[in-house]
Amino acid sequence: MKATRLYPLLALLLMAGGVTMQAQEYLPIAQKGNEWHTFETAVWQINNYVNWCSGDTLIGNVRYMKIMGTVNDSYPIFYTLLREEDGKVWKRYSIAHPETLLYDFTASVGDTLRIGDFAEEMILDSISMVQIGDVDRRKFWFGLEYDNLGRPRAKETWIEGMGSDYGLLWTGYFNVVDGWHCLLCFHQNGELIWENPEYGFCTYTAVEETKDSEIFIFPNPAKEKVTIEGVEATEVEVYNALGQLVKTVQNANEINVSDLMEGVYLLRIADADGKCYTNRVAVKR
Repeated sequence: MKATRLYPLLALLLMAGGVTMQAQEYLPIAQKGNEWHTFETAVWQINNYVNWCSGDTLIGNVRYMKIMGTVNDSYPIFYTLLREEDGKVWKRYSIAHPETLLYDFTASVGDTLRIGDFAEEMILDSISMVQIGDVDRRKFWFGLEYDNLGRPRAKETWIEGMGSDYGLLWTGYFNVVDGWHCLLCFHQNGELIWENPEYGFCTYTAVEETKDSEIFIFPNPAKEKVTIEGVEATEVEVYNALGQLVKTVQNANEINVSDLMEGVYLLRIADADGKCYTNRVAVKR
């Protein structure tokens, strides 16, 4: 995995001090050889997506990049078309569908954008630089805030040449209530360029593959707490995506998750008869 280095973009300060910053050549997203590994969590399941650029096609006189993909290692299917021009990327499902703005890397700090399928209103709070694949890339921060240790956190980030931390096609999905997406890995020409440091793998697998339809966990995704219905829990163990036990709760059907990092967790629930149930919950910040 390539090392990632983040440092502030101080263009305004440098200009104020009489120093100029050399413009960097724009890094395109829609180019053949790019591949994205993304997982999706829904109420009852986890899905692993792989998307890649497969080649150009023309609609009229306009050139688009075809995006193919698989879900959970299924047969490859066509996903969408991308058009990229002057730092902007548009998505189009077919000739019959209009274009949707997916990315705008020409935006300046303070700009409000309407992005993605839901036309979400996003305010660009900050731009920094990050080194990925031995290349300096701009990183765009939306909904930026800081935790109690002063570390930056955002509703969504974009990286030039890679796209959103929600995955290539899921910009503006941070308000979706029944599931969410997370980019795990980015490849170029078969080489791993970036791996999500929160997970450290390209395909999500749970601690256990079984779950019980008798058990219902809500809300999911959750921010503060989750409630377990369908069983009287005597013990609940919470495992992170790496299979590590991060929390144990005794004799409670309500679990506080406000202290957990964003991610997908597996709950192993035991009742008074010694029977165990498993289910997943997503924690979203």
